Amino acid sequence: MAGQTGRSFKMAFAKYGANSWGVAASVTKGIYFESDGGIQLKPAQITDNSFNQAFLGQADSGLVEAPTPSFTGRDRYDDQQYIWEALAMGSPAAVTISTSASGQTTSWRHQFDLADAIDGLGVTLAIDKVQYVQELTSLKVHGFEFAQADNGAMNMTYRTTGSKPTMFSSININSTVGAATYPALSNRVLQQHGVLRMNAFSAGSLTATDVVRAESIKLTFVRPQDAPHIFGQDFVDEPADNGFPEPMLEVTFPRMNTPTANSFFAAMHSPTAFKADWTFQGLYINSTDRYQKLYQFPYMQLMSDGFADATTGAANQVKPMVKFALRLAPSSPSGMAFIRPMRLTRIMTNSVVAF
Repeated sequence: MAGQTGRSFKMAFAKYGANSWGVAASVTKGIYFESDGGIQLKPAQITDNSFNQAFLGQADSGLVEAPTPSFTGRDRYDDQQYIWEALAMGSPAAVTISTSASGQTTSWRHQFDLADAIDGLGVTLAIDKVQYVQELTSLKVHGFEFAQADNGAMNMTYRTTGSKPTMFSSININSTVGAATYPALSNRVLQQHGVLRMNAFSAGSLTATDVVRAESIKLTFVRPQDAPHIFGQDFVDEPADNGFPEPMLEVTFPRMNTPTANSFFAAMHSPTAFKADWTFQGLYINSTDRYQKLYQFPYMQLMSDGFADATTGAANQVKPMVKFALRLAPSSPSGMAFIRPMRLTRIMTNSVVAF
């Protein structure tokens, strides 16, 4: 008789109520991740290492280690993952109509800016493993990575910190997870859909002449968190920002030439700053708009180890790699009317605000 496999597992989530850490919400939104992130219940065991005993006696259950799973899945233009992005960034604007025409599907614009903090925000996650439902009552989404994966697919990885896992939830059972709304598996964000444009911070608005020929691009964003254990409970209290957010963009070029070597090497020795946008466009929603995912970075500086002209080996091409720290801009550059380090804008058919 065969055992369980991931083919039969389901995952669903719901944003929990404001400042409701430790209180489970009933999951309603299905999501596709490649694994459960290695979630395990890890309570400490407290023994007594005193004199006058030959062997250790019975132990008490101590504090539960905060799980820190990372969840990876395909990125999609009209998926539920936009809520996880909004939770990590912390500041979704009101949804607006992008294009509306008689007889055509309306497209909606979702805009997320980086908030100063993400206090009070998070999700309840439930995984139906057939034999039982594993629940993380509270999960803080405090970072993500956006990068290409196999065969040109774009993947999102979310960094999280949770309360404690349980398999005895009275809120989320098999039928709850099964009744969640699951998005279509299609409409994926692909590498060939994406275009990166970059020029100097002081230059004019980005245009087609600023397109960068990049072989790989990776955006990472992390908010360092604390995880305090408090009196009265065995799991951590709600994590909170515990350091400066650390957004970073890494770009690898297919060839070493003047634009990919001289200019960036020179920028390491001067306060040269750049700006960029990274746009993905999918199928048409209506006669005007296509599905879109747009990242904008108003102020980028090369990091201290930000330029490497690593040789791929032997007589092969040299592929320069640059790493940019995304900073608060001193003023809004041409074409970007904001100064925070990063903005994400999505155009999709979903009209529901992230939260």
